[in-house]
Amino acid sequence: MITVLINVVAPVFLMATMGTIIARIRQVPSHSISQVTLYIFSPALVCHSLIQTALPTGELGQIALYSGLLALALYTVVLMIGKVFSLSQSTRSAFYLTTLFMNAGNYGIPMSLFAFGQEGMERAIVFFVVQATLAGTLATYLASRSHLNPKQAFRSVFKIPMLYAGIAGLVMNLLGYQPQAVFDQPLKILGGAAVPCMLIVLGIQLSGAFSLREYKGLLAVCLIRLVLSAVVAFLLTWALNISGLTQQVLIIVSAMPTAVYTIILATEFRSRPEFVTNAVVATTILSAATLTPLITLTKLLADS
Repeated sequence: MITVLINVVAPVFLMATMGTIIARIRQVPSHSISQVTLYIFSPALVCHSLIQTALPTGELGQIALYSGLLALALYTVVLMIGKVFSLSQSTRSAFYLTTLFMNAGNYGIPMSLFAFGQEGMERAIVFFVVQATLAGTLATYLASRSHLNPKQAFRSVFKIPMLYAGIAGLVMNLLGYQPQAVFDQPLKILGGAAVPCMLIVLGIQLSGAFSLREYKGLLAVCLIRLVLSAVVAFLLTWALNISGLTQQVLIIVSAMPTAVYTIILATEFRSRPEFVTNAVVATTILSAATLTPLITLTKLLADS
């Protein structure tokens, strides 16, 4: 786990710290960077990943079904919490973003490689692609619901290019089409800028200071994202008859901390970005303590 902390968590916070420093020195607004990331870099990343990754049709469908059921189960939990505590629409949207969507990319993929090797990483990539698609649709809808009515929120989904990038990448992958270098190289370069820019936005948001003022809400998010999500993942994989390495990887990536891109969406649609940023930081720090026993348990499960 020390290797993971040094090679995965530390670089994440180092890059975020750069965003904090530049925000302090130059007072750079996060909104402009978040828009560029949301409308250019992230779609390029999704499209290029789908084109280049070998996605077995059967396993893709199985993981896609699992991902949808996981999101539905967690959505139900947060919906009940929102009704019991009479949360405002903006707070409810923030809870959806911080609990339903995990950091399956720049955290989940390296973690799967360290824990399960190359085959584990390949399965984590498939899960990430599905999560990226959900980010362009469901996450966008939930974020925009903070200040739009349902009809307007639904329309906003179709204004986010990640949806179209995902469809285009999947179609080209299924057809076995490889774009010419004049298109492929820009996609690769722009996509490579997505994760760094997300972390820079995180750092800029952090320049406003981390707060535990809403510690009860943050505690709820941490428990749902890091603990409950793992329990639901185990039950779903068992119900869907998913076993072996695929089950192990899905359980681990499902218990990842809150996705950094939720800050982008929360900033873009004004869904309490301060709370979302605090949730990303809190779950990322605490994940070091929760993932260690979880990986051990999944390996024991596979050996039993």
